[in-house]
Amino acid sequence: MPELIVNLDNESTTQSLGIALSELIKIGDIILLEGEMGSGKTFLARSIISNLLEEKYKGIEIPSPTFTLVQEYNCKQFILGHADLYRIKSSNELEALGIDNILERGPVLIEWPGKIKNFYENDTLEIKFKNINEKKSIELTNIRGWKKRINLIKSDHNG
Repeated sequence: MPELIVNLDNESTTQSLGIALSELIKIGDIILLEGEMGSGKTFLARSIISNLLEEKYKGIEIPSPTFTLVQEYNCKQFILGHADLYRIKSSNELEALGIDNILERGPVLIEWPGKIKNFYENDTLEIKFKNINEKKSIELTNIRGWKKRINLIKSDHNG
């Protein structure tokens, strides 16, 4: 059961949610981004990443990691990883991505997380993108360690 549901009336709502989330992310956090292709996973990830980047990196292109599988970004307080597991077939491939290494130095945003969902014991937030009757929304669910942080953003968003 989600702790918070945010209706996505426009891109600025997604952008502001990304900014709010970015201010709560800590080293070792895992953010699971689930939804159909084109649902807004990468758009939300870009919002989070761009708000966390060091000033000298502001304005850089933030590509989808579909082909590279993992991108790393130098942020103000940590390294942030952005992974896309759509093409991953086995846990051996997961280990080769170096997500463990990133989690020691920062958080990781993971698109298509089905293969990794219960792989780690880190604080984990699940974000599901929904599209029902042409109405888009995001469901935020505390998997581990995010309950208080979700409550901090409830007052800023409908739910």
